[in-house]
Amino acid sequence: MRIALDAMGGDNAPHEIVMGAVEALKKEADCEVLLVGRQAEIEAVLDAEKPDIDRERLPILHAEEVIRMGESPVDALRKKKDNSITKGLGAVRQGKADAFVGAGNTGAVVGGATLLWKLIPGVRRAGIAVPLGTRGNSSLVVDVGANIHCKPRHLLHYGMMAAIYSEHVLGEKEPRIALLNIGSEDSKGNTLVKETQALFEASPLNFVGHCEGGEIFDKKAEVVVCEGFVGNVVLKVSEGLAETMHAQFEEIVGGRVSSDENAGMAEHIKKFRRATDYAEIGGGALLGVNGICIISHGRSGRRAIGNAISLAAKFVRADAPGKIEAGVDALRVDS
Repeated sequence: MRIALDAMGGDNAPHEIVMGAVEALKKEADCEVLLVGRQAEIEAVLDAEKPDIDRERLPILHAEEVIRMGESPVDALRKKKDNSITKGLGAVRQGKADAFVGAGNTGAVVGGATLLWKLIPGVRRAGIAVPLGTRGNSSLVVDVGANIHCKPRHLLHYGMMAAIYSEHVLGEKEPRIALLNIGSEDSKGNTLVKETQALFEASPLNFVGHCEGGEIFDKKAEVVVCEGFVGNVVLKVSEGLAETMHAQFEEIVGGRVSSDENAGMAEHIKKFRRATDYAEIGGGALLGVNGICIISHGRSGRRAIGNAISLAAKFVRADAPGKIEAGVDALRVDS
């Protein structure tokens, strides 16, 4: 299989992005990574690092222009025709790649994928799904920022699509779906939550009711559904809290152990960081578009990018878009 990677996207491009592709190929024996971006800059990274990998598994697709993080997605996509995001997404549409991974301008990736690939028939809005919590005990939260103007039908489809992701990519059996709410009682919540609850209860999905914010990390449900504004706040708060905990843990422990204990404690700190680090996941899956798209954090390094490519490969192997299309058709929701 071949994964298209925006080599120019993100704060650490192109060096860390390209080296993330190298790391991924060491784990994914059946993969190639199509590096999309300025060819001279990409080749300079490979020539300098001299990676121990077959360069034929790292083909390059030249794209002269770069959409920066602060640019308006709509304006940039319209004015910069030869950009690495559009070129990478186009490679998937043309059958030259099986999935796309990017750590660049999220709005441009979402907008470009929606325009070039279109939405799966029956889906009205795409959503981004990200696992939150500790490794092995995380809930898949959707949407974390693609759509802040949601209707009940959108949230119903988010739940169904994320359940397919949870089951076929993450290996969860009969994943439970919950709505993020300010309380567990049916009487609580705004109009959107209450109307969405009714749709879930009338559907064949494994809906288990409401989930409070703290219960995301207790894995009350494998899938937690919310609209994108709330989901993005939850995501950023979670990432910030995890990083603060890492720093405080290292500061407290570092001042209280002897030099002989440091080696062992350093390993414990490393395990703790990896258990809660976003880089272990690699990125969020853009669900609802006619293709496989993984959106990584803008400050992703090589480990995050490598894991994002591995996640994309899992989606390809699971034929997730095909299963999602069948699931949407089965729901037959017209509201």
